[in-house]
Amino acid sequence: MNEDPTQALRTILLPNFGVLRVGGADARTFLQGQFTNDVGLLADGRTQLAACCTNQGRVIALVRFRQTDDAIYALLPADLLGKVATHLRKFVLRSKVEILQAADLNVGAILTGDAAAAVRVHRMFDETALTMSPVPLAGSTEVVSFQYAPGREVVAAPPAAWRSISGFSLSQPSLRGQAEWLAADVAAGLPHVFAATSEQFIPQMLNLDLIDGVSFTKGCYAGQEIVARTHHLGRVKRRTMRFHLAASGAAPATLSKLLLDGVKAAEVLMSAESGDGIELLAVTNLDAAGKTLQLEDGRSAVPRALPYSL
Repeated sequence: MNEDPTQALRTILLPNFGVLRVGGADARTFLQGQFTNDVGLLADGRTQLAACCTNQGRVIALVRFRQTDDAIYALLPADLLGKVATHLRKFVLRSKVEILQAADLNVGAILTGDAAAAVRVHRMFDETALTMSPVPLAGSTEVVSFQYAPGREVVAAPPAAWRSISGFSLSQPSLRGQAEWLAADVAAGLPHVFAATSEQFIPQMLNLDLIDGVSFTKGCYAGQEIVARTHHLGRVKRRTMRFHLAASGAAPATLSKLLLDGVKAAEVLMSAESGDGIELLAVTNLDAAGKTLQLEDGRSAVPRALPYSL
């Protein structure tokens, strides 16, 4: 009997995410001057979380980098692809760098219960993509994988490869699957910045210094002075915290207020429906830590633990 290569795996399409391709001889040096993490470490094959900031230290976007043989790829929300590409191109000047949206790649997630099974599925993606397009499309690699979190991986691959491997309908992705993915991010304390929250928060408010998203030993980058000063002076007054809402009612909009005794104590960063209600990450005043907060519609947001210490 042939072994099922997808055994112990689940796949979820993530149409709200996309990929930028940064190529050229100066790509790594260029990105080193624009992002909070040490891009020079990508050569070992890691996936790296980093933030692109304004000069005032406000996070424009969070990305996950992965370096391949011919380029560096950045995974980020689809509604920020154009903004980030335009922002970065302003600083290219004479650098040998090309920044493209990899529009020929669809983003999806692989939830692995077995490392060997994940390897088999990757081989299937690679072989299927090569069969469908023997000559790589200009500006992209056939398949790019991001080691997102333990047991969770993101793959950017051509649409035909996704259809062949998973049988997905690319026009009707599972909303439930996307909600499950975001709920897992909330439980793990992994923030996202979408268009609505771009330029709202500094990295420490998003806990990036606690989840290896900031290097305090690398060279200069946009916003570094603010980020470094906040770190060394210990003046972080707001952190991203996790909350839970009971099942009744819709998920609150991004930047909705959470109140403590009628006064704003937090703003919703992201939310997702889960099996027993709604999971939230909210940028929260430290003096409200561990306390139940209220939405303006009266629903209670009950604090839940993060897997790391604030």
